[in-house]
Amino acid sequence: MTKVVKTPVVAKTPASSRGPALPLAGAILPLLAAFSCAVDANSDVTLYGTVDLGLSFQRYSGDVTMPFDAGSSFGMTSGEQTESHFGLRGTEDLGGGVQMAFVLENGFNAGNGNLEQDGRLFGREAWLGVHSKSAGKVRFGRQYNFADEYFGPLTPFGPGDFTSASMGLSFGAANAERLSNTVKFETPEYAGVRAGVGYSFAAQAGSAYAKNGAIIAENLRTERYNFNTSENLRALTAGVAYDGGSRYLTATYDAFYPDASVAGNYPAATAWAAGGMVEMAGVQLSAAYGQARNGWMNELHPMGEHMSVDDANTNVVFDPNIAVNSYMFGVTVPLSQASSVFGLLQAAQPTASMRDNSQFSVATQSMVSLGYTYSLSKRTNAYAFAGYAKNFSLVDGLVSSVGGAGLRHQF
Repeated sequence: MTKVVKTPVVAKTPASSRGPALPLAGAILPLLAAFSCAVDANSDVTLYGTVDLGLSFQRYSGDVTMPFDAGSSFGMTSGEQTESHFGLRGTEDLGGGVQMAFVLENGFNAGNGNLEQDGRLFGREAWLGVHSKSAGKVRFGRQYNFADEYFGPLTPFGPGDFTSASMGLSFGAANAERLSNTVKFETPEYAGVRAGVGYSFAAQAGSAYAKNGAIIAENLRTERYNFNTSENLRALTAGVAYDGGSRYLTATYDAFYPDASVAGNYPAATAWAAGGMVEMAGVQLSAAYGQARNGWMNELHPMGEHMSVDDANTNVVFDPNIAVNSYMFGVTVPLSQASSVFGLLQAAQPTASMRDNSQFSVATQSMVSLGYTYSLSKRTNAYAFAGYAKNFSLVDGLVSSVGGAGLRHQF
């Protein structure tokens, strides 16, 4: 259930819609009202969000070291299906089919109330833009890359969903990649087709610089932003998508340009992917293929002594030796109007050159994921999932098993 408030903002909430995140809204909405001026009846602000909590387990086995210590863990987790978050979404009609628009979206751990995304107040999204029905959309601020946006419809295990078993484990650039200080343009939709391109002046992501798998320099200060171009971690994102109802096709490209002040001259880390989905008799079948070269984004980091680089936010490893081909096949089967079951097969395959030149033993990551969801109402559902991976994170011999169940409420 969304809460639409016509400006000036009045923080009135029906008793039936009060939930865990609304006390936070009580602090945000008056603040927004204080800065609202010269508004008219064509402006509105929407409060929305998701609270997702459940229980899950993870087990690593094999001759491994940190952060993959052999053994099992079990406990409460927040945001397994969808990260717990709340946000404010606003528009103002400027006339002639043109709108000003903004989104401020916060990610949080519903189990303990802590901020996610490295402690950012609005770490998921924070942007201001101009939307035109005829000319497209231009947005400025912290935004998702096009791989995250355009690959979402392919499978329930898409970017940001069921994070321990999502397709982002093999397609790193599509795994909730958030870019700060970004300008993005997206065309209007013509005959189901839309396309876009974006550039980040300073992605403010943690980074590591390696040679053949051994780290030689790190920079985890995600707040870094210099106006000297080469001293920032910059990014380019682009994509095209076709939505034909029962058919969906997309292709994306991402490139990260290293901060030269940290480790000198490195080639850009790049990733491209293409995929599609078709629906037949209610059953959805999907597939995707991609390549990453000179580096990896997010989850898959087989660095020295198996040490993963992760600052709880977008992160990049630069290494001219990294060359990975990724594959994905998915299926979603509705069991009833309220429930469905879905599965995913995926693989991340290092090239022969990467295997031969790496200082550490790497092998193809193979993973299978299964999930189930049941709608209890229009806004609340129960879910369960499980995943099994061999050579997890490309670490030869590492086996990962995950699973969990929980409840998700959207408002």
